[in-house]
Amino acid sequence: MKINIADEELDRDLRNLYLDPDKDQHIPLEDDEYFHKIYGKERWEKIKSDRAERGKAIKNI
Repeated sequence: MKINIADEELDRDLRNLYLDPDKDQHIPLEDDEYFHKIYGKERWEKIKSDRAERGKAIKNI
């Protein structure tokens, strides 16, 4: 399967690799509603909060 990525998207993603997550301008391709359907609302909120906690822990290292 070949995925077509626009140059603008690729440029943005490469720039965002080096940005502080608080300054990340990345717009997700899917919104929370999509993940609510997959994981359920409560589970998705827990996943997001766990990721935020891990991000804070990594920042403090």
